[in-house]
Amino acid sequence: MKRNLLSLLILMFLCPTITEAAKTQEDLKIKDVFRIYGKRKNVVMVELSKEMLDTYDITCYKSITIKNDPEALAFIRKCLDNDQQGAKKIKEVVSDGGIISAYYQIPGKSSAINRFILFEINQKGIIPLIYLEGELDSDDLITILFTTKDF
Repeated sequence: MKRNLLSLLILMFLCPTITEAAKTQEDLKIKDVFRIYGKRKNVVMVELSKEMLDTYDITCYKSITIKNDPEALAFIRKCLDNDQQGAKKIKEVVSDGGIISAYYQIPGKSSAINRFILFEINQKGIIPLIYLEGELDSDDLITILFTTKDF
């Protein structure tokens, strides 16, 4: 009985955190990329733990890498086209009419939180897509990405 009560209390304590993490992308179309493609063959999806995120002042990190899937690429581009509306385009590379590399900063729900989408397709058809958010700004993100090997 005590064990069930303890489990219930832990669950009640964690529910706001779980719910808040699920809401981070609710207004973005790329959430559908993670939902639809996350468990498919030739796909790797990563979501970092809170302990890892706290190290970098990040509240949410999700990445997905899809290997050689033209259908997924078309869907991702459609989602990016939608989500980049109102975003700060830090980098965008277009080739043959399609985005091949993008780095967008999207306003968060509060002024202290920034959201980022990073996307690229390489010559081998591998498509990495990263979504993250936190109190960091674009300069902080660049520092993390280019100086930290564990990330």
